[in-house]
Amino acid sequence: MHISELPRPDITPSSADDRALLALAIPPQRARRRGLLWLGAAAVALIAAGITLPRVFATPDVPVMSVKPMPAERVLAVTGRIRARESVQVVPRVGGQIRALNRREGEMVAAGEVLGIIDDAKARASLAQAAAAVQSQTRALDQARRDLDRAQALLARGTVTATAVETATLATTRGADDLRRLQAAEQEARLRLEENRIVAPFAGRLLTRPVDPGQVVDTRTTIFELAPTVDREVETEVDETYSTELSLGQTARLAFPGAAGTVEGQVSYLSPRIDTTTGGRVVRIAYPEAKQELPVGLTVDVNIVVERRDAALMVPRTAIRDAANAPVVQVVRNGKIERQPITFTDWPSAMVMVTDGLQAGDQVVTGAPQAEGARVNPTQAPARGGRPAR
Repeated sequence: MHISELPRPDITPSSADDRALLALAIPPQRARRRGLLWLGAAAVALIAAGITLPRVFATPDVPVMSVKPMPAERVLAVTGRIRARESVQVVPRVGGQIRALNRREGEMVAAGEVLGIIDDAKARASLAQAAAAVQSQTRALDQARRDLDRAQALLARGTVTATAVETATLATTRGADDLRRLQAAEQEARLRLEENRIVAPFAGRLLTRPVDPGQVVDTRTTIFELAPTVDREVETEVDETYSTELSLGQTARLAFPGAAGTVEGQVSYLSPRIDTTTGGRVVRIAYPEAKQELPVGLTVDVNIVVERRDAALMVPRTAIRDAANAPVVQVVRNGKIERQPITFTDWPSAMVMVTDGLQAGDQVVTGAPQAEGARVNPTQAPARGGRPAR
């Protein structure tokens, strides 16, 4: 059987444009060869740049932290100031012009020491008058007693009547009564003079002296503020959000300016009310006597230990997503990213305690969020301690 040859299409270009299009046409065999050439060129370029094909398609490294039980503390960091547990405002007992002030701010004083004097000229004059009256009455009483002795002697000899003796006796009695009254008046004048003296009620250090000699003051004017040299404490204010976590006797670590290390104290006072203006609760911390000489008003860094756990699971706060509503972390399991809901104790610290959702050995992603289900290569992030600073 004869098969005739089919006619071939005429591909002769009829114009200049057709010739240009025909020149651009690439047969399939040549296109495949050209694609292989381009792939080869790209591979050569990667190798020349020091990048191998396995590295281009490798799983990404993701920083993780392996969760493991560790000793941990919940610590509330605040700033406080040293205050005297007890201090008094030393005021004058009488008004008048300050004649002298014997001590300055910051000096130590003894109990009963005279710190200053209010002008006492009038009080001195009253005392002198009372003392003179006592001396005069003393002489008059002595004379009355001598008259009584003489009358009694004359009565024995019969030269005077009993009436004369009675009169002398009455004069002596009245004289003694008058002397006692005048002596009491003298004592009162002496006490009034003492009231012009400003006296330290106990030994301590003068914190302030807001007045100077020459000023006129009254019984409400503070002359000195005096505090004992011991029995000081640190006072601070804690935000009401965390104040209910505090209790008496909790340990507090105190860092004093310029001192190495910390000093351990204890929460000794919790205010029964919240300041409605600041939203804070006053807390006071007692500390050892060795630091009692530090000045009142000195700033102190305070870390109050709210809770201790021997074995807690800790994660960085930055690893938690949607912490306020539905907290979750990303974990790496079998080389893949998984979403893991958790429960944690919310506290103002860089590391937080996880109470549910994680187990020891879980690898928590600490870096940027990853696509769920993505394959990754977990790399250990630098370890963090279990004691949060804030």
